[in-house]
Amino acid sequence: MRIRTVSIAVAAALLVAAVARAEALDLKRYMPYPEVQPGMTGVGKTTLEGNTIVEFQLKVLACLKNYGPKRNLIIVRLSGAGLEQSGTVAGMSGSPVFIDGRLVGAVAYAFPWCKLPLAGIQPIEQMLRVTDQVPWVRGRPVETPGALAGALAPPRDELVSVPVASLGLPDVPAALAGREFCDMQPIRTPVMVSGFSGRAMERLRESLAPFGMVPMQGGAADARTAPEARLEPGAPLAVTLVRGDIQMTTMGTITEIAGNRLYAFGHSMLGAGDVDLPMMTGVAHAVVPSVMNSFRLGAAAREVGRLTWDEETGVLGILGNRGAAMVPITVKVIGPGKGRERIYKCEMVHNRLLSPRLAASTTGNALTAESELPLDHTVSYRVAVKPAGRDPIVRENVAVSPNGDVYLEGQVRNVVGLVMENPFSNMKVESVEVQAMVEAGSRLAEIEEARPLRNAVRPGDTVPVELKIRPWRAEPTWTTVQVKVPADYPEGACRVTLCGADEALRQEQRDAPARFRPEDADSLLESMQHGERRDQLFVRLEAPGAGLAIGREELPNLPATMRAVLADSARRQVTGVAGALVTKQASAYILTGSRQVEIVVSRKAPEK
Repeated sequence: MRIRTVSIAVAAALLVAAVARAEALDLKRYMPYPEVQPGMTGVGKTTLEGNTIVEFQLKVLACLKNYGPKRNLIIVRLSGAGLEQSGTVAGMSGSPVFIDGRLVGAVAYAFPWCKLPLAGIQPIEQMLRVTDQVPWVRGRPVETPGALAGALAPPRDELVSVPVASLGLPDVPAALAGREFCDMQPIRTPVMVSGFSGRAMERLRESLAPFGMVPMQGGAADARTAPEARLEPGAPLAVTLVRGDIQMTTMGTITEIAGNRLYAFGHSMLGAGDVDLPMMTGVAHAVVPSVMNSFRLGAAAREVGRLTWDEETGVLGILGNRGAAMVPITVKVIGPGKGRERIYKCEMVHNRLLSPRLAASTTGNALTAESELPLDHTVSYRVAVKPAGRDPIVRENVAVSPNGDVYLEGQVRNVVGLVMENPFSNMKVESVEVQAMVEAGSRLAEIEEARPLRNAVRPGDTVPVELKIRPWRAEPTWTTVQVKVPADYPEGACRVTLCGADEALRQEQRDAPARFRPEDADSLLESMQHGERRDQLFVRLEAPGAGLAIGREELPNLPATMRAVLADSARRQVTGVAGALVTKQASAYILTGSRQVEIVVSRKAPEK
């Protein structure tokens, strides 16, 4: 018990010392939540065009206690700077608001479809807690840095409701009923995207929607004409997701700068806690008013540090020269016209939530950046994802219309996602390289019919099987496949399945699930390498006997008594293994569907 007491004392001393080393905040600058009262008026700062920080006015309508889990919210009505026409603007998140010259918090929430410029203010003390700093105790500012570890003053007990008349709720069409339009929500985070096709933008919007991000077409800042970006409260803050030939940048507003710490947004970006993202100054192009959701166009300017923490009440960045870790992506596209070659080079953030989505979107966009894919197309691709300190994971295969780009996106997202997020080891990705060759015309074909030309065969002989194959948008054709029966195959009925790679993989997963259940990082990477070319015909002979797998170790063709003993034992992860003899033949088509035929294996069968 004494050892534990000493350990706690040492930990407490280290915590106080660490907090004391942090630069003290000028607490006189801030107005804590308990001091804010309905009816108070103040001003806010934001940037709507260029680098000019403008002021807008606000009136406090209500102070909502415990709006979120142990979090409060201030409801205000905005005016000035054109906000009567636009309402709250996506990109204003983080705009600081002041009452009596003291910083109260940041514009962070809005009512969807609201007719009036109403906003939810994230109290400043809740934003400052992003760094575990609690600068108020019982409503009074703390005088010494060491006391920052004290408890936050409890807010006032009363809950003031928002006057219904002030909400100005719109008449919502029946088609929008049930979409939570009465809930105040974090202001959406605009993502300025450049170098993207319209088709890829639609899928990017779907991919980023769970994070409250709204991708929109925008260009990069022109260094020759763009005004010099500012680094102060009210100025735009850009967080780069992808940069290079393709760019994606989120935009918000700086709330406060204290020493080398920068606070912004007033709500989460990903809500992921510890992050490492490039933090940049930005410039605003223009505000686009919209009944549904007004937004600010802008672009990133100069890197000034890293975003290091992201939670519900805001984001924290550290100013300095140290840059965030980035992952290089190279996408090489050949075709579809005259073998034309295009290379796109960029780098993306290293983030377990975003990187798989960004790598996939970047890849799919490269295929359609200059023109849509032909209505009928075939894409031959090679994806190489290199985990840190390991050999690259390589997938080479073929995708076909109507959505070859979507299929390729799925492959990239799957590999990058499994490397970065798996039960064994969250490995870092060093690089992503994709090569894709697009050709006009789909090589898709369906297996429609199969019939053996002989019903009986001797062990060791072959039996011809005719396949009816229907190519995409073409007349069916017949082809003959020679099915080899092993010399040691027992006499009796034999079922033969003829199918494409996708169906063969499904059957293998069903027959031998242990092969697809990794036990550690090495077996995971090994299983990720497992994959068959889709331009092959698979011939599966149902093998006699059955076995078991203990973990990943397969024991095929076990006697029935042995199978029963092992299956009833206390061993874990005992699964069945069904045997199959598989041969592969190259095909001009990517085959779908499967057909089965049954033949008789007999030593008395007529000779071929």
